[in-house]
Amino acid sequence: MDAAVTTSTDHPEWTLGFLNGRSAVMQRLFSQMRSTATHLRIATLEGESGTGKTAAARTLHALGPAAGHAFLPCPATQFFEQLPAIIREARDGTLLLTHIEALSSPQQMRLIEFLQWLDHQHARHLPDSAPRQVFFSSSVPVRRLVSSATLRIDLANRLTVIRFLIPPLRERREDIPLLATELAQGFGATQGRIIRGLHPQTLARLLAHRWPDNIRELETVIHAAALSCQGQWIRPIDIPPLGPDPLPGTESATSAANPQATHRPTAGADEDPNLDHAIQRHVHRVLERAEGNKLRAARMLGISRSTLYRLLDAEEAAHEEA
Repeated sequence: MDAAVTTSTDHPEWTLGFLNGRSAVMQRLFSQMRSTATHLRIATLEGESGTGKTAAARTLHALGPAAGHAFLPCPATQFFEQLPAIIREARDGTLLLTHIEALSSPQQMRLIEFLQWLDHQHARHLPDSAPRQVFFSSSVPVRRLVSSATLRIDLANRLTVIRFLIPPLRERREDIPLLATELAQGFGATQGRIIRGLHPQTLARLLAHRWPDNIRELETVIHAAALSCQGQWIRPIDIPPLGPDPLPGTESATSAANPQATHRPTAGADEDPNLDHAIQRHVHRVLERAEGNKLRAARMLGISRSTLYRLLDAEEAAHEEA
């Protein structure tokens, strides 16, 4: 069996710090991070739960002026409970305050005061007494928090001078083969085994899923599959049952901002649930997007052209048997 995907080892441009991605949206994110990292002092990372905001913050830290010093993530709601100790630990390094969407009104006021103190320290040229960089992360877009009166607009203005939007996995599906293969190889290495990659039908199954919990869900699935895998390739039987997909328009960020939103029925909910047929439908949708160009379709799917031909041949054989 040929490898289902080329890894980032063969394409260093697909990796930046703690992030991997060949998709256009990730390459744009990489470009933004490279061009801003060296002069960042305050920035906010927005993205749904599980998209990799902390990994993105670690990457910015590694590329920026605080590299080599502490990187300290802390839930924003707990920051003020242990402020002096956190400031000491993050001194001259990077502080990441997560889940700012959970801050109460009094906590938001205290955060504004902290940012004013930070400005004062830098104005007095005393950066060694404070974190050199402070990053924030939110699972809900900051503008949505402001429009729903969840976040003070004066605080939002301070936090969003520079924003990094971390895309959900469903908007970067072409990265799934790369991410899944590298996760599988990494989990195999921790077990002292060689896992080369994913069976083509396994890959097609992953591509057909919406991944409501994003990369965190993919990591869990591939970890379980690596434990079940008996050979060097992860088969469909190794993949644990995938959780239910979210209904259209009810991604985690939307639900967090508006928990009483009305759910609509899933389009195509009465489609044939057979896995092989779902794989075939997905492959044909990609072929349509590629205007029938099989090489282009294979690249969009993140598989080799020979793997695509095998999937199409398997479909043709199934029709002949029927």
